[in-house]
Amino acid sequence: MADDVGELIERLALWRTGDGGYNEVSLRERAIVALQERGPEVVPVLVDRLDALLADHAAHLERVAAVTAVWDAWYEEGDALVDEHGVGKVFELERYRTVPSDSLPQREPRDEHYQDPYDLKQGLVEALRRIGDDRAAPVYGRALRDRACIRYAATALRGTHLDGAVPALLDAAASIEPDDMAFPEVLRTLEHYGATTAQVRARFEAESGPRARVSLMHVMRKLPGDGSGRPADEEIADALVFLAMSRSATDRHGALRELKALGTLDALPGDAVDAHGSWDAAPGGAVMEAPPPAEAVHAAIVLAAHGNPPGHDGELRRRLRHMAEDAPAAARAVTAVLAREPRAPDAELELALRLALRLHPDRVAEHLPLLRALHGLTSYPAGRAGALRALRRDGMLFVLMLHEDAVLREEARAVFEDVAEPADRERFAEYEALRMGTWGRLVRRFKRR
Repeated sequence: MADDVGELIERLALWRTGDGGYNEVSLRERAIVALQERGPEVVPVLVDRLDALLADHAAHLERVAAVTAVWDAWYEEGDALVDEHGVGKVFELERYRTVPSDSLPQREPRDEHYQDPYDLKQGLVEALRRIGDDRAAPVYGRALRDRACIRYAATALRGTHLDGAVPALLDAAASIEPDDMAFPEVLRTLEHYGATTAQVRARFEAESGPRARVSLMHVMRKLPGDGSGRPADEEIADALVFLAMSRSATDRHGALRELKALGTLDALPGDAVDAHGSWDAAPGGAVMEAPPPAEAVHAAIVLAAHGNPPGHDGELRRRLRHMAEDAPAAARAVTAVLAREPRAPDAELELALRLALRLHPDRVAEHLPLLRALHGLTSYPAGRAGALRALRRDGMLFVLMLHEDAVLREEARAVFEDVAEPADRERFAEYEALRMGTWGRLVRRFKRR
């Protein structure tokens, strides 16, 4: 009997059918029918197997998160050291590090090739639901913590009763996005258990995660009002700005998340942030600028500079650094902070100056405003050191001093004359000679004679 049940459990992962047409029954479906025929005695066996899989997956995520946290801190420190000392090679940074690179933890072998048995977990929840035994209710609550099981567990909870279901369902809602296939099932089950807006609002107020706050706000919009009042839409503006910085060239879901966040920001009343900005369609449907626009990036700089969103400002800074290297709008956002009158708070200036170190002048559409903003800050005590660091790096003034635009070239040279030290002049002479090529170097040598 035990061997038979064990074999049926393994078949619960096989939900796909072959090529026999729409009427073909999957192995999962056949296994569920067979387990139903075995009666209530199989329920503890199914619960134990599901619990073991849930615990194993949770332990895997915990181990990976612990390793990732150390690596994230290592990258964060490296970025800060590059900004501070102007070195980018690993061996040059090593002497400044608080966490030596050779001490970084590695994933355990079992985590390197881990495969989430989500098909089997889902099949187990579905089998328990179909058997209909109330003893399975607690494991449904535990399954809500596993993203692969949320949809199935939420559905199953409507066929039984679980004390404490509402908090578990709200945690599940906070862990997924409103367009996730599981979200409607979670909403239906919250309504089934009589969840109130007041309960959701309390969970929303305690939540600092940007994506979770947006999801919980969506729950409050969908549940019937109970007179306690919903938070103002502006209360998720910071979270939306954070999500709008999730763009990645290889992350399709991140790009879609960004577009949704920008669209929601546009719909907010007031001036939380002009998310649309230059992200308007040009005549004929051409896009003027790929999102996020400078206005949203500017808002993100202000947030991160002041430690917001709480607990997620480090991640926002990382996203901004990547954006400074890739997104054209970042240069305009940085320039807006640096050129602000009256001066931006020192924390905002410091972050904007660090981002200025990562801008590529050859990709910046508006060189002069950035150049002038940095030059202007050299006479402002709180911004002088950072502005000089940005101006003196090879990728800033040196590129602009050889630019094809005469006005930009001459202004860059004037700024260089004002801020350059002897070592800077020597570096520029070498840089110019390399840019001129072999013939240019020969001419230069002839002129020296």
